[in-house]
Amino acid sequence: MFDTFERSRFLGKPIRLFRFDRQSVSWRYCTAEQNLTIGGFTYLAGQIDRDEIRQTAERAKDKLKIKLAYLRDPAAPELPVTQALGNNWNPYIPSDTIRVTCMATHLGDTDPPNVEWMGIVAQPEFTDTELTLTCEPGLAIARAVNQGPKWQRGCWKTVYSNGLRGCNLDPATFAVSATLSAASGLTLTAAAFASAPLSLAGGWIEWTRVDGLVERRSILAHSSSTITLIYGAADLAPGTALVAKPACEQTWAACDARSNTDNFGGAIYMPVTDPNQSSMSWG
Repeated sequence: MFDTFERSRFLGKPIRLFRFDRQSVSWRYCTAEQNLTIGGFTYLAGQIDRDEIRQTAERAKDKLKIKLAYLRDPAAPELPVTQALGNNWNPYIPSDTIRVTCMATHLGDTDPPNVEWMGIVAQPEFTDTELTLTCEPGLAIARAVNQGPKWQRGCWKTVYSNGLRGCNLDPATFAVSATLSAASGLTLTAAAFASAPLSLAGGWIEWTRVDGLVERRSILAHSSSTITLIYGAADLAPGTALVAKPACEQTWAACDARSNTDNFGGAIYMPVTDPNQSSMSWG
């Protein structure tokens, strides 16, 4: 039926649909004048629209911009329905990927919406009344995947990764469960940090927000019961329960300290300097 509306000269009433997914939470909007219920889901009528979709040989030209209403004034008497979506990037950017699905339908169409574009949000840009989301095609997030191992002295594996080529460390062995006793800016304090088996510097913390989303922040420094984050979060306050996990220096000594040398990915007998003196990136 979608094709019938598309080819019709007078009956077509095109509507654009947007779905944003972050972990288990979704936001749905439409360009109609009223809310639409499609497939059991409600798409809120909002001030939102997108550029025309392009598919070219140059990936940089395939980016899509989605513009939506967003008010940065916290004292505004009335907020747009798209405010909840924009809050994902204000005042702190999300620590995980937000996926975008752009669809199209017509008023009165009983067929499922036609999926026109899928991707991820790459960059937000705010004005006082509008948010522009620059989005990249869905495959962009996997561009650096499966690059293969590298011949180098340091380990090339991602800490806690699994599989034949994984690090295979159990994160539960080194994770530190903590409850914050103090939080000031980027500095967090918890007694459990002092008993961490390894330094937490370079690692990260994870906690579950009230809306069910799991947030993550990288740790810049660790000293006794205090850690410093790279950037903060609005809901980090005394009493917040979280889990801190150390990273790995990706050296033989670090792997040995974790009793995991069987999975070390580096070449410890690789010469420190190029014996032929022909490579500037040797070792």
